[in-house]
Amino acid sequence: MSISAPSLVPARAAVPALIAVDWGTSSFRAFLTSASGQVLDAVETASGILRIADGQFAPVLQVATAPWVSAHGPLPVLMSGMIGSRQGWCEAPYQACPVRIADAARALLPLPETLTGGGLRVSIVPGVVARDASGHPDVMRGEETQIFGALERLGVNAGTLVLPGTHSKWVTVADGAITGFSTYMTGEVFSALKDHTILGRLMPAPRAGAGPSSGAAFVRGVSAAAGIAGGPGALLRLIFSARTLGLFDELASEDIADYLSGLLVGAEIRDAAGATSEVVVIASDALAARYGQAFRSLGIEPITAPADCAAAGLAALARHAGMIASPQA
Repeated sequence: MSISAPSLVPARAAVPALIAVDWGTSSFRAFLTSASGQVLDAVETASGILRIADGQFAPVLQVATAPWVSAHGPLPVLMSGMIGSRQGWCEAPYQACPVRIADAARALLPLPETLTGGGLRVSIVPGVVARDASGHPDVMRGEETQIFGALERLGVNAGTLVLPGTHSKWVTVADGAITGFSTYMTGEVFSALKDHTILGRLMPAPRAGAGPSSGAAFVRGVSAAAGIAGGPGALLRLIFSARTLGLFDELASEDIADYLSGLLVGAEIRDAAGATSEVVVIASDALAARYGQAFRSLGIEPITAPADCAAAGLAALARHAGMIASPQA
């Protein structure tokens, strides 16, 4: 199905130059873009890499892009995300921080035509690896492209960026380089606790047609986690309050899930934000609003990145790699 994208340059300059693909574990998104990264058309399917049988990635790509290839010829294709993982089409090695866009562009992995077929020239963006103070590795695939796109669209080259979701990423950028990042399994832990533990027993199923919550329970959870006292296990104790507050009717059953979400998001922000007073949020509208509410409740100013960061980042990488020409001035 087609998905909308903002128009960022005049229509007269919108000449197709690149097929940009964001291919993750659960979804496939492809964009027809100009050299500047303007999205001219887009397609999104549920054909994530985990749903592709027997490594049949080429047919999925060919079918999705066939109308564009027919209309504009075999444009170069640049892909990012889990398609470059060990479980994907072909593994693109990780680059160690610090990583600038020029570093990533030099390390693009071209796929042989014997794999792609159909005359498509396909390359994959490498992932990024960082290590914490204890030497534990952390990795990302796809987020680096969104980060490069956000930096370009916002006209900045430094700051703290947050990509919330199943595995939230907190990223530090300095002088245009990704210098480090940390991953928080916030979304996945929330789903596991809600759906597979006793906490979910008191949470009613969402009612059809129910409007959005006020967010008060969510902010209550954020505040509780932000003020948590004790050692590393204190959050495990606090999580149980999602059950006990419900048992004693101190939290309405329909608010328990919001409260639990707030606890986990608040703990994430407390650990990751430090003295940060401003963050760039790269997320869907719903997630950006959710995290924005949490940030504002804690005195942190959120800046929401444009919706097309993945496409913008892929186009910028393609320009740096010489796959496409820079747009005319």
